[in-house]
Amino acid sequence: MAHNTSTQQIDLTAFEEKVYFIAAEVLDILKELSRENQKQINSKAIAERMFHKESVKSALLNSNNNGSNNTSPANKEDKEKELAFLKDLADNMLDKFSEIVPSNMVENLRNLKEIFKDHSVFKNSSDWLDSPIGVIKKYIDSLAARNVELEEFLKQTMEHLAAIEAPLTNELSSQQQKFKEDRDFENNISEYMNMMQQDCKNSTNFDSLKTAFLSKIENINKGIEKKREQDMQRLKETEKTLEEMGKRMNEIKNEADEIRKKSEEMEVQAYHDTLTGLHNRKAYDEKMEEILAHVQRYNIPASLMICDIDFFKKINDNHGHKVGDLALKKLADLLKERLRKNDFIARYGGEEFVIILPHTDLKGAVLAGEGLRAYIDQSVFSYKNQKIPLTISAGISFFKKKDNISTVFERADSALYLAKKTGRNRVKTEDDVVNEGTVLAQTT
Repeated sequence: MAHNTSTQQIDLTAFEEKVYFIAAEVLDILKELSRENQKQINSKAIAERMFHKESVKSALLNSNNNGSNNTSPANKEDKEKELAFLKDLADNMLDKFSEIVPSNMVENLRNLKEIFKDHSVFKNSSDWLDSPIGVIKKYIDSLAARNVELEEFLKQTMEHLAAIEAPLTNELSSQQQKFKEDRDFENNISEYMNMMQQDCKNSTNFDSLKTAFLSKIENINKGIEKKREQDMQRLKETEKTLEEMGKRMNEIKNEADEIRKKSEEMEVQAYHDTLTGLHNRKAYDEKMEEILAHVQRYNIPASLMICDIDFFKKINDNHGHKVGDLALKKLADLLKERLRKNDFIARYGGEEFVIILPHTDLKGAVLAGEGLRAYIDQSVFSYKNQKIPLTISAGISFFKKKDNISTVFERADSALYLAKKTGRNRVKTEDDVVNEGTVLAQTT
């Protein structure tokens, strides 16, 4: 019996490695299809890519060859362990996917996590694999749709520019013609003046000179009138051309304003949490890189605070997820009310929020955290005239020059864990973890 248990454990380990490998391959393929702007992403498209990967073939063949040695779980306990392993694997996949999709998609992935709590889902592997892939497909489809919108805008812009180019070309040609006519007119006037000058020199009869002058002056007047008519006609054509160009430029401006608004909306979606309106995980990661750079280059103090709602699961269980969402919105509003404008607030995930406090040392961050905790504790959160307790626990760390995003977060997260462990509705720091954590470890 001991031998069978050992064999089964070895097979499960090998199975775990293969599943992780296949999951990584699926994620790589999804990224490839996304970069290629593939509009149709489904299991068939993914399977075709996997079929051409020698590494996947080898893994699957090895799996088939070893299949005869595998034994099914001997009892209910083993089956439960296997299903729990699959659930953990699914959760890890969803967490990885959550890092590359916008916040509205993250909510969908969290809902899948709730579904995966039912172990019966894992009896059919295609169900729990296709579900997260479906969420990713929606995200990729939305990117493809946005690319189509941008391409259509560029196409329309080029058409408008082409339409403007024609009247500009015509106007340039018209101006060149006008320059030529002006030169001809000036030459004609000069020629008439020379002729009149010559008549004065050659003529001895006043009457004949008068007649010649009057004839030439009349011709000059006719030429001037004709020139005036040409200029008026050309002025009307120029005004019409400018009016048409103005209309087309306004059309381009309106379309540019529209695409700018869409771009701003897309940017908001990309960097903000859809439920609370706060910054999201992507915005947080970028802000952390910026703060770390300032800390390392200019030695500017900064602190990180992680907080989450105490007993949030009870709120969801007792009042429903709708009230849970209202609690998250309420906390987001309270955070914005209490904290400074230059403090960076983001929803990290679930009921967890992160706050970057620039130009703030650990002591200052504790004062800010305690003030925030008390402010939320004294606030009123109710639903249908029923008051619901709303408190937070918080953990704080101080940025150090050698830190990266993970290290400073882990220290704050450990402080948050200590705040939860020592009673909730309190603020703890990385120093408290060193001091109180040792005491707690010894007492337990």
